[in-house]
Amino acid sequence: MDLVLVDDHPAVRAGLRGLLEDEEDLRIVATAATAREGLEAIADLCPALALLDHHLPDDDGLSLCLRTRALEVPPRVVLYSAFADDAMAVRAAIAGASAVVAKATAPRSLVSVLRQAGAGRARLELDPRGLRDAGRALDPDDLPVLGMLAHGVEEGEVAATLGLEPEWLRARRWAMLSRLAERRSAAVFA
Repeated sequence: MDLVLVDDHPAVRAGLRGLLEDEEDLRIVATAATAREGLEAIADLCPALALLDHHLPDDDGLSLCLRTRALEVPPRVVLYSAFADDAMAVRAAIAGASAVVAKATAPRSLVSVLRQAGAGRARLELDPRGLRDAGRALDPDDLPVLGMLAHGVEEGEVAATLGLEPEWLRARRWAMLSRLAERRSAAVFA
């Protein structure tokens, strides 16, 4: 399956390319160093899968994930971060990611997650405490959305089930990510 890799570190991109070049079923069709370049490559090439670094110079992987999920042919997304934790997994569910992988993960495990995500079988492991903490930071109207997204329900089904316009739901997801980022920033500086 075709994959677009977005990471701002040339050595990481080269290392991942080297890791995946022997995998017959995973083919890197483009690499990008910024969110803007990544979105363009994903929109142009319509890969089945995108591996996105969380920290990019012009945006973050969560925002890029949410943007890719709005494309006509959205890829499945795996977020890749040195700071993968329970809070990021909740935000990744809101953004529409299939999985979150720590950069410290063993290469074989990363390849396995990519295959599972590409096949639609990856599932985010969300810690109940992370969900509870996120729920406290969000508006009560966001909780059904969070619950459905946390269980891997696709955006279209969430909108239909809750009787929401897809554009409104997408705007709510942006607002949810923003609120959780604000809360995370406040906790860091407290």
